Amino acid sequence: MKAGFIAVVGRPNVGKSTLMNKIVNEKVAIVSNKAGTTRDSIKGILTIQDTQYVFIDTPGIHKPKHLLGEHMTNTAISALKEVEAVIMVLDGTQEISTGDQFVFDKIMKAPNTPRIAIINKIDLMKDEEIEEKIGEIKAKLGNFHKIVTMSAEYAIGIPKLLEAIDPFLEEGIMYYPEDMYTDMPMYRMIIEIVREKILTRTRDEIPHSIAVEIINVERRENGKDKYDINIYVERDSQKGIVIGKKGALLKAVGTDARKDIETLLEKKIYLNLWVKVKDNWRKKKPFLKEMGYNLDEL
Repeated sequence: MKAGFIAVVGRPNVGKSTLMNKIVNEKVAIVSNKAGTTRDSIKGILTIQDTQYVFIDTPGIHKPKHLLGEHMTNTAISALKEVEAVIMVLDGTQEISTGDQFVFDKIMKAPNTPRIAIINKIDLMKDEEIEEKIGEIKAKLGNFHKIVTMSAEYAIGIPKLLEAIDPFLEEGIMYYPEDMYTDMPMYRMIIEIVREKILTRTRDEIPHSIAVEIINVERRENGKDKYDINIYVERDSQKGIVIGKKGALLKAVGTDARKDIETLLEKKIYLNLWVKVKDNWRKKKPFLKEMGYNLDEL
């Protein structure tokens, strides 16, 4: 019996959440093509016979522009502490950037923690490009205990990754029941589902300006439970975009979200969505704390 915590880090939008969902074979973290989709650390748990891997998906590490950004980056950096290994995910199709170097510098603040680099998206790369990328990592970033090539989208390379992690796990311990795949509370999963559906259907500044809150749940013994959810934006113009022409976009978001929530809860529900304006909420500490973001370190 052995187990361990593994932090999954990287700059925004390199495939961290996709990777974790594929590893645990469940929809744990929401995924979109927008940078900054993940705002908090999320645990994905994989138990194979007598071995348990607890992956901690983190927000993309970046230089923040507001309080929410500070929270996201600090959350990712704090995940580097007290883990058995750190995985740094790199987009293999892109040149190593100053953003990647910024992430690596943060990883090196825990110099004794084993480091594994993942070259993601190898399905889009030729063999010679993969070899060049390995050389580029060594030249621009430095030494890793292991470099693993993967395609998170197609779950290619997961056995290699687990094999690379195995030597760093602790013996004689198991942290979670073997059938558990995340420790995320159910209400938070519902909130994340709604946010994902908005991210999927909007663009530009809208995804970054969205916050979601469950304001009421009405339990009905002989019927569908009713969930009332607020969607917050920062400006009136954004409210109009999220609602859409004659309410079309909000209705589509509600339909998509309700289906996923019903699958999660294994029961039918009513879902009411309301759009509210909170000016510059990402810069306001009281509102961020109200939304559940831990800002004590800021």
